[in-house]
Amino acid sequence: RKVVHHRSKLAELLQSCFDAKEVQSISGETYTDVTFHLSQMGPSSIDVEISSLCYGIHDLDEGLPLLHLASMWLLEACQSHQSFEAVNAYLHRFLHVHGNIITRMDQALQKENEESLLSDAPVEEDDPQKLKLKEFIETIVLLREKQKGASNRLQGKMQHTICLLRHLSRMV
Repeated sequence: RKVVHHRSKLAELLQSCFDAKEVQSISGETYTDVTFHLSQMGPSSIDVEISSLCYGIHDLDEGLPLLHLASMWLLEACQSHQSFEAVNAYLHRFLHVHGNIITRMDQALQKENEESLLSDAPVEEDDPQKLKLKEFIETIVLLREKQKGASNRLQGKMQHTICLLRHLSRMV
C-alpha cells in the first residue's frame, strides 16, 4: 500500500471528494466538505490552502491535477446556488493566485492548436499531460460561463427587488 502525503488539507479534501464521486454522484454534491472546510477558516489560512495547490509552471506534474480538482469544486459550488458570496470570494482568490498559470497554459494550448492547423503533421492525442491540460481548460471555460450566469441571475433578482422597493415607496 502506497503512503500518500498531501500538500494541504484542501488538497486532501479535493482528492478524497473526487475519489468518492461515484458514491455521491446521485445527489450532485460531491465537494460540499471542501466548501464547509474553507468556511471554517480565516482569510490568511484560505489563501495558504489555495496557494498550495500549485506553486507555478514548474509544478504542473503535481499541481495541474489539484488545480483541475479545485476548478471542478468551484464549478459545482457555482451550480449549487448556495453561499454565493463565499464561493465567489474563493473563486476570486483562486484566479488571483493561479490566474497567471491558467493564462499561460491556455496560451500554450492555443499556440499548439494553431501550429497543428498550419502544419500537416498528425495531432498527438495520446499525451496524458496534454489531455489533462485540455480537460482543465475546458473546466475553466465552463466555470466562467456558470459563474457569469449565477452573477447575472443575482443581479436580476437585485434589480427586481430595487424596482419593487421603488414602487412600494411611491405608494406610501
